[in-house]
Amino acid sequence: MSSIIQRGRHTIGWLWTHIAAGVAVVLIVGALLIGYRIGRPAPPHTGDVPPRVAERGPARTQVFTCSMHPAVRLPDPDAKCPICFMDLIPVADGGGDDSERRVSMSQSSEISSRIETAPVGRFFPTAQVRLYGKVTYDQTSVARLTAYFPGRIERLFVNYVGVPVARGDHVAELYSPDVLAAFEELRQAAGAVRGAAGTSELVRAATRDTLIAVREKLRLFGLTPEQISAVEDGSFDSDRLAIYAPIGGIVTDLSVRVGDYVQTGAPIATVANLSRLWLDMQAYESQLPLLRWGQRVTFTVEAHPGETFEGRVSFIDPMVDERTRTAIVRVAVENPERRLKPGMFASAVIRTRVGEGGAVINNELAGQWVCPMHPTIVKDGPGACDLCGMDTVTAESLGVVGDPSTAREPLVIPRSAVLFTGTRSVVYVEVPGAERPTFEGRSVVLGPRAGEFFLVREGLEAGERVVVNGAFRIDSAMQIAAKPSMMTPAGGGGDPHAGHGAMTGAPVPSSPGRASVPDSFVYALKPVYSAYLDAQEALAADDLGAFAQAGTDLRSALGFVEEAGLVGEPLSAWRSAAAKLRVEDDITDIALARVRFERMSRGVIALQRRFGHRGSESWNLAHCPMAFDNKGADWLQRGSQINNPYFGSSMLRCGDIRELFAPIDRAPMQGDTGAHDHE
Repeated sequence: MSSIIQRGRHTIGWLWTHIAAGVAVVLIVGALLIGYRIGRPAPPHTGDVPPRVAERGPARTQVFTCSMHPAVRLPDPDAKCPICFMDLIPVADGGGDDSERRVSMSQSSEISSRIETAPVGRFFPTAQVRLYGKVTYDQTSVARLTAYFPGRIERLFVNYVGVPVARGDHVAELYSPDVLAAFEELRQAAGAVRGAAGTSELVRAATRDTLIAVREKLRLFGLTPEQISAVEDGSFDSDRLAIYAPIGGIVTDLSVRVGDYVQTGAPIATVANLSRLWLDMQAYESQLPLLRWGQRVTFTVEAHPGETFEGRVSFIDPMVDERTRTAIVRVAVENPERRLKPGMFASAVIRTRVGEGGAVINNELAGQWVCPMHPTIVKDGPGACDLCGMDTVTAESLGVVGDPSTAREPLVIPRSAVLFTGTRSVVYVEVPGAERPTFEGRSVVLGPRAGEFFLVREGLEAGERVVVNGAFRIDSAMQIAAKPSMMTPAGGGGDPHAGHGAMTGAPVPSSPGRASVPDSFVYALKPVYSAYLDAQEALAADDLGAFAQAGTDLRSALGFVEEAGLVGEPLSAWRSAAAKLRVEDDITDIALARVRFERMSRGVIALQRRFGHRGSESWNLAHCPMAFDNKGADWLQRGSQINNPYFGSSMLRCGDIRELFAPIDRAPMQGDTGAHDHE
């Protein structure tokens, strides 16, 4: 019985093994047939295929890229970026727009990116030049009183600096043997003339000539006609001679004291007329093209807060100082009430209209008559100069007044519309008539900056609309789509190193103490640096309103800096610096603003040392040892002349330059036009 059971089990096992093998073979064959049916090539299209199906093109292959390195384009979604090893993201479809320089987005994306546009216009923008200087004497209204003859100072009527005197007031009394001898000569000559009445004509003529010569000698000694007459008739019997002020004004220098013996030509006192002053300012080379003789100037001084004074440019130095790279700009200022005093620091603004090609439209002196030698003398009609007697000429003949009929309105765009990339300037233009918001990148050639506008030489037409807010977001979308953008003028694909010297988004070459970060991050810092420098210049000018505006710009700039690609210590350094750079809205006191600025300076200096900056402009690290009760403070500034933000006009030049920060070097970009950097 057991043997029967054992044979049955053996038979069942044999059947199960062979049946399972057969089933496996059937499944493998079926899988092969199904795979063949799915993977075989599609049959060629015939005329019987419906038109809608025949027009359908081949399926688009999805491409994936790196958000930090858009030149990387791979078909594998699971691959990593070969540069930074980040996950790849799909390349967004441009909405059917195949233009290499255009990018489209949805309405919601446009709103979330806060994109704003403004039209390209034609008008005369007003350029504003801010200068700093010091009030000083008008050198044409200063007289030095000197000794016309040797003598001893017996009495001083003006015995300290600052004494006000009027023209003809007595200044000092001198005892002089030479003058007393001349007095006696005059009396003898006068007596000889009276005694020669009965003599020959020859003798009478000789005595008269002698009398005239002695009178002229005393006149050259500085005696008035009344004094000479008194000496001649004998009514003047003093052995002292008074010296009188040649002009009215303030005694600014006293060179003698009672008892001093002076020789001929020795200075006694200096008198300056303070009803007319000069304001001497320093202008940088870049500011000189916007300055013209005769322009009206407004300025403020700390002694009279909230009050504005006016003057007119009367002289522009034809030479540039080789050490400071500045030229003197002189302003003639009327001071009838003596409210301005020599030595006061002033903050001045010159506003001028700019025409096509950067031409300055200066019609301030149209129809006026000017002295060729003393341009501060301006008259409404022809006449003689009050200082030198020369005939005045028309301002037009001196070339200081342009012909307004020849001036053309320039093409103008807002300053915020321009993205600067070394020697290239890029703007994004709204494409009209597109179904979705579409923007096109343009390289433009800019003229000079005029206030909040740039003059455009090439690249735009009047009426086009340029992006004035959100251009960085559009440029980022262009980079992700691997299209030509601000930092990738050649677009993505191909040689990843082409056109940039290093791949866009590749780490900036690091120097000692400088972090290796994405290049796009360093470019995003440019508005941050710009707003900080505006804040520094505002405090140096004691302009709290401009500082508040710069703080607003700084907050906006910080909000557009993306942290993508920052990890570890660079991320921590950026966040620490950004926290110091944020400015509160409620600062209404300039002293508090300067305290906040010191914290901002620590943040921006940390950014500069850690990450550097792009562009063509070098910045200086300055230090003031007297700031905050002699604790000292640093700041960054443009230019090498100290503009102290912690003291403003009270001690504008206090401090010294400690270090120079040059922009990060880079190779020339492919597509660079060679235009000047307008940063």
